[in-house]
Amino acid sequence: MAYEFKCAHEKDTAPQLDQVADGWFQQARNISKERLPDWKEVTNLYQRAVEKDHWKAMHNLAELYLRGKGVPKSTNKAIDLYQRMVDLNVPLGYYDMGVMVQRGVGVVQSDRDAMLFLLKAADLGSPHAQTRIGYIYIYDKNKDTTGLAYIKCAAKQDFADANYKLATYYEGIDVNIPVAMHYYQRAAALGESKGAMAIEDAFRDGLLEYKPDKRVAHAYGKIYDQIEENPDIRFPDLAKDHPLPPHPIQGYHADKDINWKPTGRADDY
Repeated sequence: MAYEFKCAHEKDTAPQLDQVADGWFQQARNISKERLPDWKEVTNLYQRAVEKDHWKAMHNLAELYLRGKGVPKSTNKAIDLYQRMVDLNVPLGYYDMGVMVQRGVGVVQSDRDAMLFLLKAADLGSPHAQTRIGYIYIYDKNKDTTGLAYIKCAAKQDFADANYKLATYYEGIDVNIPVAMHYYQRAAALGESKGAMAIEDAFRDGLLEYKPDKRVAHAYGKIYDQIEENPDIRFPDLAKDHPLPPHPIQGYHADKDINWKPTGRADDY
């Protein structure tokens, strides 16, 4: 794993999706969210999309094969779909195969081969793989700089889990609390309820040296409830609608002048 990581984004490397197939894919997703989904119709729509090389449908259909929803449970058919994604050079396909190889589900277990799949996925821009490898670098190999490069690349792709993991890193390891709160806020905006809960707790109970603030705590408590009720909800203007006050000691960034304020630019954090 000793090589220079170059940040790639999935949207720039993944194959373009057929528009007709994408319509079937979206229809299937909508049905799957109904109170009593017609799983056979969901799988039928995904299969039609798969026939037009819709890789997102391949991923979702493989999940249904693994769970046996709408189709007979079949690890082999899931593996076949993941392999088809790999053949199409889909970043998510390499990630999916890496997970299966690491677990030894339907394939021979191999930590080495699993890592090779994950590295390929990360190089192609998979935010899932970038987050996972970044976590390994930080917590297993103590190479924080490299690990942060991976996770920040994923975070810039609006991947909620990457933003949440950055928040926990800056809170617990770097102890840069305002940067941690920035990433908790970003995670919440992208639909991660734990990000909203972390902010609510801090301002409800006066944690992390913040003063209790009922208004902020209430706002993020509502955000938490909305995400729990609808995991697909997003809050693109969260930072503007519910801004966070500066940290009493560290301001808006512990590594910058106490009078520094965020400009809204991508390189603020």
